[in-house]
Amino acid sequence: MRSVAHHVRNAGAAVFLMTACASLRAGGQEVVTALDRTLQKTHMRQEATRVTLSTTPVSAFAPTTIQCGNQTCSVRVEVSSQFFNVTSGNIVRIHVKSDGNPFPSTGFDVDGGINRPVATLTTAAHLKTGLSPGSHSVTVEFDMRSPGGTAEAGIRTVMIQVFTP
Repeated sequence: MRSVAHHVRNAGAAVFLMTACASLRAGGQEVVTALDRTLQKTHMRQEATRVTLSTTPVSAFAPTTIQCGNQTCSVRVEVSSQFFNVTSGNIVRIHVKSDGNPFPSTGFDVDGGINRPVATLTTAAHLKTGLSPGSHSVTVEFDMRSPGGTAEAGIRTVMIQVFTP
C-alpha cells in the first residue's frame, strides 16, 4: 500500500503537468494571429482556352473588379490550373496582383522537372489584407522563370473572395 505522501506527490506532479500544458496551449493561441473576417462576396471564373507561356507574363483570366466598400478588406485568391509541356528544368510562376501591386505571397513556382510531359493540376492560394476602401482590380498572370522555357496552361479556375473585418 502506498503512503499518503506518495499520492500527494503524484497529484502535485499531475497538477504541475496540466498547468504547464495549459500554459503552452494559451501561449500558442497568443502567438497565432487568426483573421476573423466576414465573407462579403465570391467571384469565380473558368477558362478553357490554351495559353502558351514564356518569360513574358500572360493574363490567365480577365481582370476582376472587387469592392471593399467603405472599409478595408482582405482578399483571398485561389488559382487552379493544368500546366503541361513545361520545359524540363524551368519553372512556371503564378502571379496575383491588386491594382498592379503583387500580393505578398505571389510568384508561386511549378517545377518543370516534376510536370513534364503530362498535364498536372496545380492549386495555389494567395492572401492580401488591408486593401483600402473602394474598388480594386485583381489580376492573375502566368510566366516562366528562365529564358528559353515554355509551357502551356489549359483548363483553369480562379476564386476571389472578399472579406471585411
